Order: sequence, then C-alpha cells, then structure tokens
Amino acid sequence: MKPELSGLIQNVLNGDIYSSLQSASELKKVGAPAVGPLVDILVENDSNRNRWRVAMALAKVGEPAVDDLLNVVKKDDDSLKNAAVWILSEIGDARAVNPLIETMKMSKTECCRALTAAALLKIGDPLGVAAVEEELLTMDESLRGTIFEA
Repeated sequence: MKPELSGLIQNVLNGDIYSSLQSASELKKVGAPAVGPLVDILVENDSNRNRWRVAMALAKVGEPAVDDLLNVVKKDDDSLKNAAVWILSEIGDARAVNPLIETMKMSKTECCRALTAAALLKIGDPLGVAAVEEELLTMDESLRGTIFEA
C-alpha cells in the first residue's frame, strides 16, 4: 500500500473527527485503490468506532466500492451488514437493489431488516420500493416505524 494511502487510512481511524472526515474526503480522490484496504478493515475490525469511521470513508469513495460492499452484505454478521447497507444507501447505486432485497428478507435481526428497508427506500429504485412495500405488510407496527425513522 502506498504511504499516502496508508496515512489517510490511519488518520481516518485515529484522527479527531474533523481530520478523520477530511481524510475520508481525500480517499474519494484516491478512488478504487482505497477500496480493498478499507473493506478489509471494515470486515476484520470489530470496533464499532473504527467500523463506522471506515464506513464514512467508503461512502465518500462511492461507486468503486459497490462490488466489494455487495460481498459484505452476503456475510452472516448483521452488525457488519448494517455498516455495508448504510454505505450502499449513501452511494445509491442501483446494483445494490437485488442484494439488499435479499438482505432485508433474510437478515436475522429486526435492526438489519429495518435499516435495509430504509436503504432501499432511499435508493428509490422501483423494484426495491415494491419489495419494501410487500415486506411492510408482514411487519409489526413498531418495525414499520423504525424503517421510516431510519
């Protein structure tokens, strides 16, 4: 990994909030080369603080991260999926719609299901919106409220 990339990632993880966000914005300029190292940290690091800092950086990187994130949403860890789902909703790429529909239907926790439904609504693709509407019919009122809150 290039020293510049490594330094930006370290600052995302260890800097104060302001410098962490600045480094995340710089990673957007780096683009695709930043995706692999960031996704590795997202998957391997179980610290919520680090996971969400990396999530913000990946959201800034945007479209080059979509394919790797689609692999993350297939994992069996809903807390990891939550971060990937949030990033995909921020990016808004339609390639995420079908995997997110599957995630919404198959996730073990209500939190992950609700976050995924909210992501599909945010992306706004008609297929995703229809899947959420169908899923809403089977959910209890409190979960519906959580989706619209998210």
